[in-house]
Amino acid sequence: MKNNTKKESLTGEIQIALDKAILKVVADTKAKNSYLVIADKKGNIKKITAKEL
Repeated sequence: MKNNTKKESLTGEIQIALDKAILKVVADTKAKNSYLVIADKKGNIKKITAKEL
């Protein structure tokens, strides 16, 4: 039981860190007035300006 709780806690912490990193990349890209390349759920790749996010 302890291992599951520790694993769930670590998973949550990793998700929080990833969310923060994504926000930082978007903010940095927006500040540079640049583009991001993203893929939607269907796998379509799009090049969009960071201002659109």
